[in-house]
This record gives sequence, structure tokens and C-alpha cells, in this order.
Amino acid sequence: MMFMQLWITEWMKIRRSWLPFLLIIGPVAGILIGISNFLANQEVFIKGPDSNEWLEAWTQVQLFYASIIFPVLVSIMSAIVCRSEHISGGWKQLLALPVSRSSVYLTKLMVVAVLIALMQVMLLSAYIAVGSMLFHSTLPIQQMLRFIILGWLAALPLSAMQMIVSVRFISFGLPLAINIACTLPVVIVVNSTAGQYYPWALPALAMSPEDESPIQSYPLFYAIVIGVLLISVLIGVRSFEHKDSVG
Repeated sequence: MMFMQLWITEWMKIRRSWLPFLLIIGPVAGILIGISNFLANQEVFIKGPDSNEWLEAWTQVQLFYASIIFPVLVSIMSAIVCRSEHISGGWKQLLALPVSRSSVYLTKLMVVAVLIALMQVMLLSAYIAVGSMLFHSTLPIQQMLRFIILGWLAALPLSAMQMIVSVRFISFGLPLAINIACTLPVVIVVNSTAGQYYPWALPALAMSPEDESPIQSYPLFYAIVIGVLLISVLIGVRSFEHKDSVG
């Protein structure tokens, strides 16, 4: 019952924030930039009758969205979810409730995970809506679903790492600045052999078609995603439980 109250409270706070707007503007921006670049250079991407417009255009959407926009938005989500508690002693009020600190922390983390999933659904829905008006190829729905699901999974370690920083620091800008600094190298790192070892590059790899910058080893990909996620959650929960004061 207390977990449900925490869950409802978090979503009520989200309704009064910028998060619903970001869930829409992020995917739409990635699609508009990516498809515009595809249409402007269509002769470069369409290399023959077997080329699929959906997948070729997706390479550009993935380049801008998964490599840049997506990781930054994950950071913003984590920061906003913690923002209200950093204002006017919100942490003290929340932790005064008869609920464990680990429950509070994990609830916020699960909220971010759901927000990421919703943003991925928005991305797919908007891409299909726009693509249906522009493309004549067959929609590779199974591949698109795989990009969306793997992208969500790859973003979970980022959300867990960002939650540690967002809980620790009152400043909204500091967690965002750290994330942006770590996101900037993605465009270079994603094409290197070290790409799968760099958490910020995992969404770009997960959402990339096989002929672009795909996942090189799925066992390694899953191992890194699960490993970084579990370690980050354990560090975050332990730090939160043993912290004398928050915010």
C-alpha cells in the first residue's frame, strides 16, 4: 500500500513538471532532424532497389536521437524526478513517512524507467506516422520494435547512474552537465571497438541497424547492461540509505 502511495505521488508531481512535454519534443526533434537529413541526401542513402527507406532514414534518426538527444533526456528525467525533493526540504518530508529509504529510491528509479519506455513508444509512433506519409517501402516492424526495446534496455544503466548524481546534488545543472560531457564522445566512441564498454554509447548501438554501428556481441551487451545497472542500483541505494541528510 505504501509503495502504491509513493508511486501515485511521483506521477502526480510529474504531471506538474516539464516531463510530459519532453516525452514528446525529444522524439519529435530526433525524427525531424534525422528524416530531414535523409531527404536532403536521399541519393546517398538509397543505394539500390533493395534499399528500405524506413531503415535508411532510421540511420539518421538514430544518429541524432540515440547518440545525443536520448542520453541527455534520460539525465533530465532523473534530475526532474528528484527536483521537487531538493526544493523546500522535500526530502525530509518524504523520508518522514513510514517507508524505507530503499523504497523511495527504487520508486523514483522505476518511474524514470517507465518514462523512458513511454518516450520510446512515442518515438516509434511518431516515426511510423511521419514515415507513412513519405516512404513507399514495407515497414520492417519487427526490426523497429527491436530497436525500441533494446534502446530502452540500454538506457536503464544510464538512468541508474544519473539517479546517484541527481539524488546527491541539489543543483539541476550539475547532473545535466556531467551527462552532456559524457554524451559528447558517443558519436566517436560508438564506431570504435570500445563502444560496447561505454555506457553512454549503448543506446546508439542498440538502436542501430545491422549495417551501420550494430551491437558486436549480444552476450557482452547484455552483460554490460545488467552489470552496470545492478552495480549502479546497489551503490545508489546503499548511499541513499546511509546518508545523514539528502539535498
